[in-house]
Amino acid sequence: MEVWFWQAAFALIVGAFFFRMQLLGWLRGLAAGRPSLLGYLFATTYAMFTLLLIDATFALQPIPRFDDLFLIGIALTAYFFHTRPAVYLLSIGVVASLWVLPPLGSFHLARAMDAFRIASFACISALLIFVMRHLKSRRGRQTPSPLGYLFATTCALVGAMINFIGFHGQPVPRFNDVFLVGIAVTVYFFSVTPATYLLALSIAVSAWILPPGNSFWVQSLADCYRLISYTVVAGLLLFLTARLKTWSSHALQGNQLEGLSIHRRSVLL
Repeated sequence: MEVWFWQAAFALIVGAFFFRMQLLGWLRGLAAGRPSLLGYLFATTYAMFTLLLIDATFALQPIPRFDDLFLIGIALTAYFFHTRPAVYLLSIGVVASLWVLPPLGSFHLARAMDAFRIASFACISALLIFVMRHLKSRRGRQTPSPLGYLFATTCALVGAMINFIGFHGQPVPRFNDVFLVGIAVTVYFFSVTPATYLLALSIAVSAWILPPGNSFWVQSLADCYRLISYTVVAGLLLFLTARLKTWSSHALQGNQLEGLSIHRRSVLL
């Protein structure tokens, strides 16, 4: 069963890579006609595939940041479709996380740290949905880069202090979500470049905290996955918000040109 699953998954990944532009165009065309229905369908399909992937890969074990798979789907749903399907996928992710976290097969959390894990996942997902929604409505602001770098550096220092003082420098589950919040806020209020700078700082701090600690060498495969998963989620956030900001600026320029053309015609008349 697992061999068949990985073969099918690899074939889908390769096919999606070669036909990515066609797939993106097809998804945008469908989303323009019936965004809600298609969004819910996408969220449901993604949730089913993610649950199968967690079962086949992790054997339903709650390794650190296993719910980042849902976080990626939430960002994609909010980007391609609408807020409500993304919230729907968020609710599925919370329920699935409650089911996977010990004791397995129940919705009871045995440890307080697991409650923090669920709360952090839910808050980060809600923040991503908020950022995507407001960038789509062209209410996101962009200020000069020097201030963005200053803000990003401040976020990195605050995140490091929270980890070293609040968590005592221990790699608790989803400890680097603090940096993910800073990245989302930086890319929303400033630009992608200082947010990328903050991502690089957060990766360095995360590698320093992960065992054996006080070094940038990560030992276990689980911690390597933890760092890679965080980087992928943050990178996807940067990519999607950069695209949204580009489209928003083009749309704003188009509206300004259209308004100028109307004004010129009215003056001539």
